[in-house]
Amino acid sequence: MNLAEIRTAMFAQADWAPNQSKEAVGRVNGFINRAYNQLSLEAPYLFFEDKLRVATEPDVKSASDSDKLKMVVNTGLPSNSEDPWTWRTNYTKTTADADTDGLYTTTWKTDRSWDGRVIEFELADGTLIRNQIRTMWLESDRWYITTVHPFNKDEHGAAGVKWRIYTEAYAFPDDIIAMRSMRLFNNTQQYPLDVLGQDEAEQRTLVGPRAQVAAGIPRLAFRREHFQLDGPGLAPEVSNATAVTEGDPVTLTYPWKGPEKFGEFEYVVTYTWGKRDAEFRLPGLPKWDSYAGQWSNTGQTIALAPNEEAARNRVREPRYESAPSPASVRVETPFIEIDAIGAEGYGGIGLTVPNIEYVLGFLTEHPSGTPTGARVSQHQSGIHVRIYRRRLRDLEDLPRFYDAMEFASKGISGEEPFADNKQKFYLLAEMRADELNKGRFIDNGEYIPDRSRPLRDVHGYQQYGLYPRPDARYEIDIRCVRRPQELKDERDVPRIHAEAINVLITRAMSYLYESMGNLNASQLMVMRYQDELMTLAKRYGDMRPSAIPVIRRMSRARYSYRSRDNYRKWYKN
Repeated sequence: MNLAEIRTAMFAQADWAPNQSKEAVGRVNGFINRAYNQLSLEAPYLFFEDKLRVATEPDVKSASDSDKLKMVVNTGLPSNSEDPWTWRTNYTKTTADADTDGLYTTTWKTDRSWDGRVIEFELADGTLIRNQIRTMWLESDRWYITTVHPFNKDEHGAAGVKWRIYTEAYAFPDDIIAMRSMRLFNNTQQYPLDVLGQDEAEQRTLVGPRAQVAAGIPRLAFRREHFQLDGPGLAPEVSNATAVTEGDPVTLTYPWKGPEKFGEFEYVVTYTWGKRDAEFRLPGLPKWDSYAGQWSNTGQTIALAPNEEAARNRVREPRYESAPSPASVRVETPFIEIDAIGAEGYGGIGLTVPNIEYVLGFLTEHPSGTPTGARVSQHQSGIHVRIYRRRLRDLEDLPRFYDAMEFASKGISGEEPFADNKQKFYLLAEMRADELNKGRFIDNGEYIPDRSRPLRDVHGYQQYGLYPRPDARYEIDIRCVRRPQELKDERDVPRIHAEAINVLITRAMSYLYESMGNLNASQLMVMRYQDELMTLAKRYGDMRPSAIPVIRRMSRARYSYRSRDNYRKWYKN
């Protein structure tokens, strides 16, 4: 049963008329989604499990005493002083590429995969100072890094420092509910990872200074802190981006090119930080003529989209993503017609995103005077903006579909092609606001929304640590139950067993009766819900046949000294 059928069943049980107001439909949909989420917590065995793949990130450190980072001097500011947020290598990329003695690091990552990782500065006396990488980029033949916290140069000076970059904690997907198992997937060794309590992991000193923690193939996992990226508070602004340029012939600035069909849309944006492993890319094709190339931060500004940067930047899942902004106002693809000249066509939609670069202090160049007032770290906050679009309806002017667009799609229904449409927000592009594009994105139909990546309501990320610390890239398979996505479209179907639909309806009816003030009926629905859960637990609580006896214990005590655990031989080292 889909959302509309579940709601109809609830209306029938409540003895309501079939013609319901928009407010009633919205409220009942809300009760269904509340019951849906509650069911995922109380009976996760009714939901289908997922298998996710993640990859570890090995430590990278200074190759030698000559491999150091040096604080950048802001020659464009009146102070002309070192910038405690910004560092660069004390050698060029050309020098590192020509190095045959292994003195310099050549594995710097400018694809945002090091953004969000921990960086450890080693002072001359051996003191370790921890910080976090905002972003890393290549400019003028040198690698640069911005950090989250300023370096205490008054206390430690501004001399070059040795460094180590590592991942202290890995993030589960934002919508995970229950982790069932973690299994190492390796060419030579494949085994489940033991899960330890974080208190015990700290008591056993499985976390600490990286140089003092054993390195090898991970065998243990344990919980670490929760992380949440603050999201935008304003909706993106939308407008007609098309202007008419007089001439012979008359041309349109930013026309709707296609192959995406014109229509009526809404937009939301999120903030992202970093990227996950390059092997696990999103499956959706961003543009009709693009490839899943690697976006690289080479320090330059990004041109006004649509362009290849915004398409390639979206292909990989971010390390962290914020909660979404409010939705924009509804906007139609504008139709431009000039009767006197005979020019006509559909125009693009202009989208202005919140200026997070300025808010974080990385887009604050002084407009005039000498010196220029530009920081070296300009537009390098590490925060990018993801754009999601929802198609509300197709425009009715279907016969103009092929004539109006430069890149028309080949529809399968003759002159009236149509888009398969669920009214959900799907990933469209990912960009960075800077002084060239002015935080604007032009939606002209060249980007294809990724149907496999709808918008998610992100509440943060539960993170986990690994021991031993990974000494190479290893893949880990995670079997888990994920939080169900909200049922929004009328054709959305809950990701539960078909026999569990009735228990979902019963739980939603308890909320409905409670809102109506009928507490007796609400309590009756709760009791019926609990009875139905007991019946379903016998069927889906265990995959083994009912003829096989299963011992169910309330709990199990275990002596804390794990002499037989796999980590024991690592801990003794």
